[in-house]
Amino acid sequence: MKEEIESVTFKENYIFITLFVHVVIGSIVSLMPEENVLEWFMINMGIAIVLAILNLILWIFHKHDSKRYFSLHSFVMIMGGVYYAMSPAFKALYPTVFFWILLAITIGLTCVLFLKREFITRALVNPRESWFKGLLFYYMATVLIIGAVMWAYILAFDGGSFFVVAIIFYFIGLFLLMVAPALLATREQIKELKQQ
Repeated sequence: MKEEIESVTFKENYIFITLFVHVVIGSIVSLMPEENVLEWFMINMGIAIVLAILNLILWIFHKHDSKRYFSLHSFVMIMGGVYYAMSPAFKALYPTVFFWILLAITIGLTCVLFLKREFITRALVNPRESWFKGLLFYYMATVLIIGAVMWAYILAFDGGSFFVVAIIFYFIGLFLLMVAPALLATREQIKELKQQ
């Protein structure tokens, strides 16, 4: 039996709701730290608009397949959330060597996650299998490595209470980053993974 594919009307595409969420979150993280607020506000609003345009393009190409569109729309929304959640930590670390260490680890991890997106998808589709334990292991190992870098920064410099908030936001972004690649899977890939 063939599954019926539903279309998404412009009214139902959630682009403006997602834009509103990105504007609100972007406004909040623009305040962390309290210097260059206007500059970061403009950057964050620009990113929110780019993400909304990207969602519009996705809707144009995938409006006749609701599951695929909403999966890709959710991916864009989550990746925007990843940026907004991680940016305070990068802003706090900026002129130090710890900024470059954290940036290298984050870029490396992002590349690995997107190369291993089938592994992540399999772990989330079949959480009772050992794949899920592997995903948790990757997350915990990454948390320990990045936690060590941030702990070294706290010991070397006085980060203050802002830095604690930035670390919490960074780890929220890290969790979202680890889940996001699964949203790139197609309907056929999900069915295949469920049958394994």
